[in-house]
Amino acid sequence: MTSFFDRMLGKSKPAAAGTVPKQDGSPVQKTTDKVEKPPTAAATEPTQSFVCREPVLDRDKRISGYQFSLPEDVEQRLQNDFEFLPRIYDDAILRNLTSLGNDALLGPRLAFIRLSPDSLDNKRLHELPKENTVLMLAPVHPTLEAERILRQLDILRQAGFSYGWLLRQNQIARFSQLPIMAASADYVQIDATGFDGMGVRLLTKSLTAARSAKLPKLRLGASGLNAVDEFDSYFQAGFDFFLGPFVTRRENWHPPKSNINRLQIIKLLNLLGSDAEIATIAEQFKHDPVLAFKLLRYINSAAMGLRTPIVNMDKALMLLGREKIYRWLSLLLFDFKAPGHEERVLTEQALSRGHFLESLAAQGSMPAQADSLFILGLFSLLDQLMDQTMANLLLQAKLPKAVHDALLGQTGPYRNALRLAIAAEGQSPQDLEQQATLCGLESLQVSQCAMQSLAWAHQISSVEAA
Repeated sequence: MTSFFDRMLGKSKPAAAGTVPKQDGSPVQKTTDKVEKPPTAAATEPTQSFVCREPVLDRDKRISGYQFSLPEDVEQRLQNDFEFLPRIYDDAILRNLTSLGNDALLGPRLAFIRLSPDSLDNKRLHELPKENTVLMLAPVHPTLEAERILRQLDILRQAGFSYGWLLRQNQIARFSQLPIMAASADYVQIDATGFDGMGVRLLTKSLTAARSAKLPKLRLGASGLNAVDEFDSYFQAGFDFFLGPFVTRRENWHPPKSNINRLQIIKLLNLLGSDAEIATIAEQFKHDPVLAFKLLRYINSAAMGLRTPIVNMDKALMLLGREKIYRWLSLLLFDFKAPGHEERVLTEQALSRGHFLESLAAQGSMPAQADSLFILGLFSLLDQLMDQTMANLLLQAKLPKAVHDALLGQTGPYRNALRLAIAAEGQSPQDLEQQATLCGLESLQVSQCAMQSLAWAHQISSVEAA
C-alpha cells in the first residue's frame, strides 16, 4: 500500500546506508514495476518528507516568506487520480507544518501554504498561526464547488486567516467562475509559465473590475519566474511578490562590494583555529578599523549586558571567548554593504544550513562535533559568496580536515551531512528520503529541523551582523 503513495510522490524505497553513490553523489537505487491495487480512503497516510519550500520576494527584493507545497509533479498527478488523495496529502503537509507549534513556523514572515479547496474543513488549519498564514488554493478536480468553497473561505477569513488562489491558464479556461472567486481573495498568484504579457494584463484588469470596492487592494504574485527579465516585467506591472527559479539561480552573478575584508576574517579564523595567543589575534583586529569597530560595538551591545563599556581589544576577546569569536567572525563573512535579493537568499541559505547541521549533531550517524557542522554548512556557499573556487578558498582557510575534505566533495560522514542539508532545500522528496536514511535519520525529524533552521536564519539575517 505504501509503495502506491511512494510512486505518487515520485519516490521509491530509500537506498541503504551502504549503497554505492553515483558520480553526481546520489545513491544508486533499483526500481521495480510491481503493480499495486488502488488504495481506499482508509489507506495509510503518506510520509511527511515531501513538503517543498520556496522563497518569496517582495517589491523590496527581500524574502517576505516561503511557499510550502507538494512537488510539482505530484500535484499534477493528483489532478487525474482518486478524488480523496488531495485531502490525504494536504493533511500530511498541515501535520508537518503544525508539528512545530504556533510560534515556530516562520516568525513574522508569511507562510504561503498551497492546498486543495477540498481541505478547507481540515481541523489542522486552526493550529496554524493566523497572523502570517496565507492559504493558497489550487483546484485539482474537474469540478469546482464554488458555493461551498466560498462559504468555507468566509468562515476562515472571519477566524483571522488570509487566503489566495493560484491561477493557471488551463484552469481559467476550465473553470469560468475561478477569476470571479479569486477577485474576492486577499492574494492572487499567477503562474507565469502559461501567460504572455497581454494575457496577464487582461487577467489583472478583469480581477480589478470584479473586486468589491469594500475590500482592500488585491495583492498579486507571480510564480514560475525563470529569469530576472521575467521578474522585471511583473515588477513593472505592479505585482507584489515573486517566486520561481530565478530567486536562487546565480548564473553570471558577482558578489557586491562590502566594507568587510573577508581575507582578513579568514586569517583571523586561522589564528583562532591554531590556538594563537589572544594578544596576537587582538593585534590583527587593530590592523583593520572596520573589524575593530564591529567587535567593540558587538561586545558593548545591550545584549551582552556589560555595566562598563569595553574599549580594550584584548579584554573584549577574552570576555567573548574563542568559540564565540569564531562564530561571530564566520557570520561576518555574510555582511554586505548593500545586498540585493541574491545576497539575501544566499545569506539565509548558508545560515540555515549551518544551524540545520548543528542541530542534528550526534543524531543518527551524524558527526558529534556541532561547531564543525555549523561551519560546514556556513562555508558550503562561500565559493559563491566570494566568487572564487572552493579549492582556492580552502588554501587560505585552516579548517578541520573532515570539514575541508567534505567541502571539496570527498566522501565521508561530513559529506553525507552536507548532502542532507542540500536535499532539505530541494524539490525532490526522493533525494531527501535517501539522504536522511544514509544519515540514520527520520524524514519528519529532518523536515522539522529544516523549518526551525529557517526561522533561526531569519532572526540572524534580519539584524545587521554586529
